[in-house]
Amino acid sequence: MKKKNKIGTTVSLMLASAMMLTACGGNTPAATGTSTPAPSGDKGGATNFDKKMTITMYNAGGFSPNNQPPTNREDDPLRLMLEKAVNIDLQMTVPPADQIKPKLNTMVASGDIPDLIFMTDRLTAVQYYDQGIVADLDDIIKGYPELYNRFDKDSWNSMLYKGKTIGTPGYELVNGINGWWIRNDWLKKLNLQVPTTPDELLTVMKAFTEQDPDGNGKNDTYGFASGILKDGNFNNPGNSGYGWDAIMMMFGVVPNMVDSIDGKITFDNTDPRMKEALTFMNKVVTSNVVDPDWVTTNDGTALEKKMQTGKYGIVYRDWRAMELSGQQKMKDVSGEVPDWITIAPPKGPHGDQWAGFAQFQSNSWTISKKAAKDPEKLKRIMSLLQYWYTDKEAQPYFSYGQKGIMWDMVDGKPVRLKDNMANKDMVQKWQWQSNYFLPRRGNDAVYFNFTYDKTDSFHQTNLKYIKPNKINPFVLIDANDTQYNDRIKYVNETLLKFILGKEPLANWDTYVSTLDAKFNYKKYKEDVLKQLSDAGIKP
Repeated sequence: MKKKNKIGTTVSLMLASAMMLTACGGNTPAATGTSTPAPSGDKGGATNFDKKMTITMYNAGGFSPNNQPPTNREDDPLRLMLEKAVNIDLQMTVPPADQIKPKLNTMVASGDIPDLIFMTDRLTAVQYYDQGIVADLDDIIKGYPELYNRFDKDSWNSMLYKGKTIGTPGYELVNGINGWWIRNDWLKKLNLQVPTTPDELLTVMKAFTEQDPDGNGKNDTYGFASGILKDGNFNNPGNSGYGWDAIMMMFGVVPNMVDSIDGKITFDNTDPRMKEALTFMNKVVTSNVVDPDWVTTNDGTALEKKMQTGKYGIVYRDWRAMELSGQQKMKDVSGEVPDWITIAPPKGPHGDQWAGFAQFQSNSWTISKKAAKDPEKLKRIMSLLQYWYTDKEAQPYFSYGQKGIMWDMVDGKPVRLKDNMANKDMVQKWQWQSNYFLPRRGNDAVYFNFTYDKTDSFHQTNLKYIKPNKINPFVLIDANDTQYNDRIKYVNETLLKFILGKEPLANWDTYVSTLDAKFNYKKYKEDVLKQLSDAGIKP
């Protein structure tokens, strides 16, 4: 039997919510009763700074932005650690998530400029630098090699603007979040191998759709569950979408991306490889192997629920999908816990094999020009950052919270205290500690508190297939480009028509010429090349 090919009429914030749940402290009668390591003298210890100094910090980078840390210093052991390390009185402002930029703008306008400012994106940092509010740090950073070595070269390159280092990296972004999931039990039942190419992927999708892999005698399974974002995009900028973008990556392209091949700048919207990807995607759709409601599946949670139903064989989702809470949902919905496994991305015709793009180090710590003019204060701030991010004894505290509450040392390694982590009241009470967890590593399995023993291996699989992302993040939206939004909309709508077959791929050249004639794509590309040239990136 064939299913009727119909098209029915909403990336979740799992990462953010998981950070808030896992980056928390514990519950003791008195926080001051817990032990904390003494600051090392060679890390900017208090012995190096005899005179106490007040440092003001605008911390918009914490993973629990709506929870202020305690105003009572004695109830905030992590703050005490930072203060003791460099002999400061730390005055920290933690803005609500929806007030990050407005509150900072208000403070700056009133002249109340914080000494140390966390920037959530590169554009804001650039704007504040151009306005003369934050300083460049090229000279001072040389004196703090441990802080410098804490981040890789790409992270520091992202701090450059007009040839100047305008900040230090904030927290590591998490790579390898999404990847290819497949029903291993279905593969075994149908005697199929893990697909390694686009054609093999389609073959498996067809088998999962047509050969009754769940054995219920009904024609009610699909090979692939996918969707698109609410705004019509196939992928999130700097992140990923719901599966179609992963298929496009097999051909080396993603919509609205600027990339490079062998040093040559490429524009994926009109690259010939995009036509190849669309041709394959149209073949997938017309093979009736995709969940027919995918056009209106534009919410990550909705796609997650489809994965739980037991009726789909392949999805592109978060690497924590098989955490114990997820398994319980699967059991509640479908009565079983399927044997889902993460696999390497199929390799495309040009050798492309990517699970996703590398996250760009867009967040940063900047130092106000006013603070930087005081050599002693500048030294104190840099020492604070170096201690916070690099002190080995302090790192578990600034990644997991208080020792003996949410973690402890077992066989020389930090281990989560799972009973405490499972206590929702405890987690909620100490959630504010995640404001200090910026030094945590982006691939730290202890920090993410995995509850399923295979989750870390799933993540490691995705991490092997991360595509470098060294071009597109430097392309900023030109305020004078009045056609930008209309151009993006036209691209997204036309690509969708090609996929659905509503626009024949024979009209590809017409699509390309329309971009130039109606949406001034040629001028856009010229502007992009100039931006990249100004950033030191040559075509």
